[in-house]
Amino acid sequence: MKNARVRGRWYMETMERLIAIASGVGRRASGVNAEAERLPTFSKRAQAPLQAFFNARRPTPDAKRCAATEIRPVYTAIRIFMALLIFASTSWSQALRSRQDGLSASISSSTAGYGNMHLAIYGRTFLWDNAAAQKVPPVLPHVELNYGLTDFLDVTAGINAVTYVLQPGYLYAKAKLTTPDNKSLRFLGFSETVEIHKVMMDYFPSNGFRVKTEGFGPEGFVLGNKQTITTWKFMTAADLELIRISSWLPFKLYGNLGWEGEFASLINQDNAERVKASPRGNKLKIPQQDFSTIPMSLGLELKTFTTDFFAELEAQPFTAQLMKKIRADLYGRDDGDYKRFYVVGKAFDVHIRETPLYVNAGAKLKYKNGLELQGGMSWLLSVDRGSSLGPCDAETNGCHEGATDGYSPFFPQWKVFWLVRYPLWFSQPSSELYRSFLLRRYQDKRKLVNLDETLGKPAADAEQLDAAERKRRLEERRKEADGKAVDLN
Repeated sequence: MKNARVRGRWYMETMERLIAIASGVGRRASGVNAEAERLPTFSKRAQAPLQAFFNARRPTPDAKRCAATEIRPVYTAIRIFMALLIFASTSWSQALRSRQDGLSASISSSTAGYGNMHLAIYGRTFLWDNAAAQKVPPVLPHVELNYGLTDFLDVTAGINAVTYVLQPGYLYAKAKLTTPDNKSLRFLGFSETVEIHKVMMDYFPSNGFRVKTEGFGPEGFVLGNKQTITTWKFMTAADLELIRISSWLPFKLYGNLGWEGEFASLINQDNAERVKASPRGNKLKIPQQDFSTIPMSLGLELKTFTTDFFAELEAQPFTAQLMKKIRADLYGRDDGDYKRFYVVGKAFDVHIRETPLYVNAGAKLKYKNGLELQGGMSWLLSVDRGSSLGPCDAETNGCHEGATDGYSPFFPQWKVFWLVRYPLWFSQPSSELYRSFLLRRYQDKRKLVNLDETLGKPAADAEQLDAAERKRRLEERRKEADGKAVDLN
């Protein structure tokens, strides 16, 4: 009983804190004086049913015999439910929208807006196979802080706090620059983002083709070295706001195309050492390799008043492999699908369909205090097209000469992604205010109104009232005249 009371008090205190947090930004964004207390009415109204709920959850003497391990998941689920319930209550009115939010992989061409600061916590989780009972999925959380320096420039800093092997992954910083018309809800928007990474982990899971922190990993190729800045990345983003054509088209189309490379390569350094150590009479010949990638994505988002839904396609092929494929298709050759790589003394071929290719689907919830929740799932579209080893024959074994090993990717078949974004300082941009107006207008259009009936009914009622009033007055005058006639007699 004592533990139940303690838990009940904890729930009530947590609820009051969450209500205060949820309403704080709402008061600032709406211009309401912070001294004007609006919480007690809601708090008292919410505490009565919640107190009854907690009283009902108090264990009986017989229930005390239950093991703590059986009760703890129930209370954990109640905590999560209560937090979502309290935050969900804030979405019943108009939601505050941030301008720079994108999808899971695609980024928006818009910036945060001058003076706006957002804190985001996001991540993903997956299993490498279906043996869910035998493995603990990684959570891979990231913490990110975004600030708008001007209306068309913002900066971001973040950290991949925990990576695959329970160690810090990397630090990153980026700056996004867009066109000066960023304040308006533009039909076509463009931006350029520059990003740098600093790898902090010592190693990661691999299928054997890895040198320390560089190589083929569980989600694609990992660029890594010991330089002060490990990698740099450029990303061009473009998006179309179809709602500018009509409020009946509340869709937004995203397109991203970028390039990511490194300042040094541990694999190339290892290959150079192998060449140097090889005997003079049988000198190894390993070419210098380019491991840069071209991240790209295409997404479509349906925006509603408080909830957005999206689907997107993302890929990350190697630059050299994609260029080889384009040249082969232009000149009519059939050797553009595979690219030869040399890692840790092994030579192997990677098919272009063996690079990461995922389709993502998810939703975003937006609240009146500026909070945004995002969640969804990714599904792998890449296939294992591993080439056969020699001896090669055009009819019986169509392989590539010189390969010592076969390559098989071990990407997870599915991934679950999530995000929580909260504004620390926030003033809703005019473009998002206009979007909310158009979305409300779209909702209002679905309410059909019969103008003839609406406008004609008051006139008919007025005529009916006038007729009844005239009849009543005539009746009074008739009675008055009859009375006078009686008096005269």
